Amino acid sequence: MKTIAQHVQDGISTLQDLQDALQTAMQLEFSTLPPYLCAQWSVNGSNDPGGVADIIQNIAIEEMYHFALAGNMLTALGGTPAIADAAFVPSYPTNVLPGGIPMARAVDLQPLSAEQLQVFMQIEYPDFPPVALTTAPATIGAFYDTVSAGFATVNPKIEPNANYVRVPDSGGSTNGGKITSIGDAQAAITRIKMEGEGTENSPDQPSGDVDTFAHYYVFKEMYTGHQLVQVNGQWSFTGAAIQFPSVYPFAQSAVNPDPSLPFNQALTTLLTDLQSCWTTGASCSISARSAGRRSTPSRATAGGFPTTRASTARAADLPRRRSPPRTSRTSAPRRK
Repeated sequence: MKTIAQHVQDGISTLQDLQDALQTAMQLEFSTLPPYLCAQWSVNGSNDPGGVADIIQNIAIEEMYHFALAGNMLTALGGTPAIADAAFVPSYPTNVLPGGIPMARAVDLQPLSAEQLQVFMQIEYPDFPPVALTTAPATIGAFYDTVSAGFATVNPKIEPNANYVRVPDSGGSTNGGKITSIGDAQAAITRIKMEGEGTENSPDQPSGDVDTFAHYYVFKEMYTGHQLVQVNGQWSFTGAAIQFPSVYPFAQSAVNPDPSLPFNQALTTLLTDLQSCWTTGASCSISARSAGRRSTPSRATAGGFPTTRASTARAADLPRRRSPPRTSRTSAPRRK
């Protein structure tokens, strides 16, 4: 399978390349979930006045949406998502994200910290190579632009009754994540880019009046400890303070017997159930109860994917984001 750089360099002109690119997109989006969720789970909920855990959870849920949208596009093309595979999940720490995207800072499973937020900003940086190389590597944003152009070039037949995962609508869309046209696919790609990396402007200067920023900006708000606000037409991280929460430290366990086995079993069940959402349309639950682990819907997976029927296709529902209260993005920063 081609790397993301190869897709960007060569373009996408065949159905097989388009399907392969969407499979890579699913793997890429999923690879962000373990580090983001580990950071969220490390937050001490009794001392999180800034609601940081909920903010990170919202980002993780949006990554689930992006993962689902890529899967929906793939099945709409007649492809089959390959998720229940040991190679689907990266081995952490890693300096290379799926598709061959290089990372200067290793992506690892760590408690929330300023250093980890820098890693997250590196992942989400808008249309900018994350590593300073002589030959700049292809960015995630450029990859999605290539996929969007590939839909236009290949002009593939869209299967209107393909199984799909229902995603809450955004930006005026009303199809729940179902892909019934090339326009639907390109709109889904635009959503993935805007919610993840943001605009093509400088990452510190988003365009337009916005209330919810792309992931890069939200992680930088946490990193700087201040909301990004617009003052006299300029954006700056000088808004209301975001207090860093207390965090539980953790490290690789040395307990005997190794607790990794039941976790690996739970993860295997998760991946198998996720794949079944698209391959069979069966009801799939992503709670870990089958492995005997305590289920924490509000802080982990936000519940299961109950299956409903739309037309003759089957759809699985994803959780909705939580909305912690925020101050106005266009108000003047507080002065002491």
